[in-house]
Amino acid sequence: MGYIDDATGKVFARFYDYEGTIPAMDSFKRYSKKYGLPMSVYLDKHSTYKSTAKPTIEDELNDVEPLSQFERALKELGVEVIHAHSPQAKGRIERLFGTLQDRVVKEMRLRRIKTLEEGNRFLAEYLLLYNRRFSVCPKEKGNFHRPLVKGGGS
Repeated sequence: MGYIDDATGKVFARFYDYEGTIPAMDSFKRYSKKYGLPMSVYLDKHSTYKSTAKPTIEDELNDVEPLSQFERALKELGVEVIHAHSPQAKGRIERLFGTLQDRVVKEMRLRRIKTLEEGNRFLAEYLLLYNRRFSVCPKEKGNFHRPLVKGGGS
């Protein structure tokens, strides 16, 4: 799972066994602890990120859509969720995944990395170098991530 900051191009990513609610929440928590809460996130319509439930009559009367657990958590944190309507709309992250699947996989093979833990340790080191080389200074100064509230759980 990965994130790209729109302003700087900085990348944050981790390997998980599967794409689901628990890994999504874990990756978002790790991202937020490192950078703060983003104003918004741009996601695909995987069922982890967009509910597949049909609206109830009450939902329809209140003009609300059912939320996935991940959407609900981000809403409580005040993070706007924007869903991509096509793979092309997520071109930036898809290109990154293509690059990482090519470069990172080859590097991991050379280093004989075989476990998820080893892979995540390597990926963290790799992304430090990657971000140093490819991130840019934002057009506007300042960090638009909001700080996490202290004492809000683990």
